[in-house]
Amino acid sequence: KLGIFVEDMRRSGVACLPPDINASHAYFTVEDGAVRYALGALKGVGEKAMEELVAEREKAGPFNSLEDFATRIDPRLLNRRQLESLAGAGAFDRIKPERAAVYAAAETIFAHAVSAHDQRTSGQAGLFGGNSAEAAPIRLPRDASWTLAQRMAAERDAFGFYFSAHPVDASRHILAAHKVKT
Repeated sequence: KLGIFVEDMRRSGVACLPPDINASHAYFTVEDGAVRYALGALKGVGEKAMEELVAEREKAGPFNSLEDFATRIDPRLLNRRQLESLAGAGAFDRIKPERAAVYAAAETIFAHAVSAHDQRTSGQAGLFGGNSAEAAPIRLPRDASWTLAQRMAAERDAFGFYFSAHPVDASRHILAAHKVKT
């Protein structure tokens, strides 16, 4: 049903903004006359986990980087598959626009989150007294890239429908010339 609602909004001239870990909430919100897609509406992420993510963002401010995100999230609420869904939907695009690389690094991001959580709960600091989870950069695969079709497929998996583009968009002008209606 969400695909139908998004299409109705677009037909009505109401913009539907993509999910963003620094702007979206667990539920749909209105932002400057547009609707911001809900993090909790993505397939497989869960509203409870997204409520906790939003609560952390509101408590400590926006996430500045993937490292900051991994350091602050509770790995008991998120898993690799949820991170892949967020990345596939483009929720990390504002802090790291290489969507395919973030998707491919979901396991690494999750491992950083587990390590940071273990350090917080054990009360241990890094070797030189600092928080080593913040110092360790998350290495993204350099060769990860998606074609437009792969990007659309990842969005379809995350949203349950095509969000930013559709496979027939390339032929839309031909369909319009033949007066085809969606």
